[in-house]
Amino acid sequence: MTFQFNAELIFEIGVQIEKNGKAFYLEAAKNATDETSKALFTELADWESAHIALFQQLKAELPEMAGADNLFDPENELISYLQAAADSHVFENSADIAYLVAQCRSTVDVFDLALTFEKDSVVYYTTMKKVVPDYLGQAKIDRLIDEELKHIAILNTKKKFLTA
Repeated sequence: MTFQFNAELIFEIGVQIEKNGKAFYLEAAKNATDETSKALFTELADWESAHIALFQQLKAELPEMAGADNLFDPENELISYLQAAADSHVFENSADIAYLVAQCRSTVDVFDLALTFEKDSVVYYTTMKKVVPDYLGQAKIDRLIDEELKHIAILNTKKKFLTA
């Protein structure tokens, strides 16, 4: 079976995830009780801004036919995985980022939520990569995955420092 998917929508979901991540990190920075965490969250928000710009660039570079590209997906698995990854993303399910941050009782809780966000992003982008052909920016998605993995490493290191 050939499944019609809209590459523009896939990139738009990525933009929204990154916008939500940026909002989360800015809110976390605003609420941070120490300057080190505030600086880290501000830096992560800046990185999310760069990701937003990359997704917007990828979306703008899409050929006209990307609005109705064909993907051979006999079991509808790839699109199902993509939709499940987007639907379960921690920030796709919350319209109120400030509320999410306010529910964190400590800086460690903020780091835990940030780690969940970054891991959810890796899952989404890895799934996205399976449905985006090379000519529509698949290699650039690898770059985003690498960035999110770097965020995970940084957050884990900082979290260990906080809990030591």
